[in-house]
Formats: sequence, C-alpha cells, structure tokens
Amino acid sequence: MGRISGLVPSRFLTLLAHLVVVITLFWSRDSNILACLPLRFTPEEYGKQDTHVLPAVTEMALFVAVFGLKKKPF
Repeated sequence: MGRISGLVPSRFLTLLAHLVVVITLFWSRDSNILACLPLRFTPEEYGKQDTHVLPAVTEMALFVAVFGLKKKPF
C-alpha cells in the first residue's frame, strides 16, 4: 500500500463541503426565492423565480454526483 497524499483528503473534504451546501440550498430553496422577490409579489413572479433557481441547484447536485462518483485510477 502506498502513502496517502494530501490531495485525497482535501478532495474528499471539498466534495463533502459542496454536498452540504447543495443539501442546505435544497432545504432553504423557498426562503431564497422569497428573499429575491419584492414584499408584494404575485404567484406568477414566484413561479418564475422558482424556475430560475431550480437549474442552478440541480447543476450543483450533478457536480457533486459526477465528481463524487467518478472512478479513480489506482
């Protein structure tokens, strides 16, 4: 067995931190949408902002999935 370099633990910690951010954004999605709307808004404005937020959050989740499950060479 070879020695573990500093890159492996830092990569794991980076992916873990990114996963925590993605989960937090999914849980607080409603609050984030309300924060970007004016105090008085219509359901159409809410729906429009919701469709703008969803692709960004999905992209971050895919980033974690692709780089977290990527097959690593030995």
